Amino acid sequence: MRLGDLADARWIDAPDTGLPLHRLRAANGGRGFRPALRYECTDVRVPTTLAAAGHGLVLLPRSATAGAPGTAVVPLTGPRVVHRVELVHAGTPTGAAQALVAELSPGR
Repeated sequence: MRLGDLADARWIDAPDTGLPLHRLRAANGGRGFRPALRYECTDVRVPTTLAAAGHGLVLLPRSATAGAPGTAVVPLTGPRVVHRVELVHAGTPTGAAQALVAELSPGR
């Protein structure tokens, strides 16, 4: 499904857990993606539960949808949406930060 095909749907605006709606609008030429409701916390289970209850759609990384009952994963064919994770640190990371760097490194 193309992202633009979903522009007129009801959306859950969850900018701290999903892709913010203003970015979806920008990817769609500035139109659509109006929020049905807004969620301003970081627990990814809440927007998936709201979506499962019929309150709207939310765009999340595929990994965030694993085990979310009552939801369906619909792959987008275009435009390409990329989820990016960054680690900002001072000096050489150690411990858990070093493990995260290893996981995020290209070629894994």
